[in-house]
Amino acid sequence: MILPKDGRDLELLPYAIAIPVLALVIDLAFGEPPNRFHPVVWIGRVIGYLDHRTRRGIKAREKASGVLMVLLPALLFIISFSFILSLTRELLGAAVWAVASAIVFKTMFAIRSLETHTAPVVKDIQRGDLESARKKVSMVVSRDVNRLDRPHVISCAAETVSENLVDSVLSPMFYFGLAGIPGAIMLRVTNTADGMVGYLSERHRNVGWFAARLDDAMHYLVARLSLPFIVLSLALLGKDWRNGWRSALRDRRQTSSPNKGWPMATIAGGLGVRFEKEGYYAMGTGSVPDDPTVILDTIKVMKVTAALFFLLVLLPLFTLLGIHVQLSVENWLLGLIG
Repeated sequence: MILPKDGRDLELLPYAIAIPVLALVIDLAFGEPPNRFHPVVWIGRVIGYLDHRTRRGIKAREKASGVLMVLLPALLFIISFSFILSLTRELLGAAVWAVASAIVFKTMFAIRSLETHTAPVVKDIQRGDLESARKKVSMVVSRDVNRLDRPHVISCAAETVSENLVDSVLSPMFYFGLAGIPGAIMLRVTNTADGMVGYLSERHRNVGWFAARLDDAMHYLVARLSLPFIVLSLALLGKDWRNGWRSALRDRRQTSSPNKGWPMATIAGGLGVRFEKEGYYAMGTGSVPDDPTVILDTIKVMKVTAALFFLLVLLPLFTLLGIHVQLSVENWLLGLIG
């Protein structure tokens, strides 16, 4: 364990515990900040700039550039935010520092955003406006939705919530618990880089290898750790948790990602439906859902799973380890300026 720099930091622990709690409240109450104020948008711009400046043509050089495309933004944002937070604590006090830390952490995960981007699809389907529903899901998935029928639009929205449960909720919580703000930023930089350059095209085949591999590695443990939490959530919501467990073990390998299949198969099985991307995977049991309330059920499972993970993993881990890592980084940066 990395311990605080001195005993005075122990006095910060009550404020530190408030950081994740306040971050969760901010997320549920307000959702995402405008793009111009969103650190993940800033991260994306830096990655895009580095990608644009990378010279192609030599495989080894492209791969080396791909490593820097992750590590440089990670160092830039970890150092910048940690330094700002250390100065905030030094100049404005622990209470302001805790609020500032909570705001930064909130931008690293998204619970309400998953709901606000998918729940409106339910109303579109219920009033028979399939075109509007397609338009909404096209904003959160990369597949061509123009020819999707009603069941596959519903499946698409539900899949979005379930697959992003790990990437956008549980993994940021886990790495924040492990290493505080620096851990959460490292996860988000890696995930953003993977989404932008991770094997998306021939242009990124070599440049994106590191981001893709690192993203898979960072989500690997959390994806598997999500299984008991999702199963418990299904049980608490009165769903078929046993079938969720069986579906996870049977269908988890169907996705190209080694991680996304775990939450998707578990939730599909637990809700008694089949999530299907034609030509790629079909996981769960039963039919592709025709009832749009499956989307709302998926959101409920996501929220309960997030709450359980928050209470049973994030809070204990952050108290024992993450806050000490964060304070150590902040204190080290303060020491550099005397």
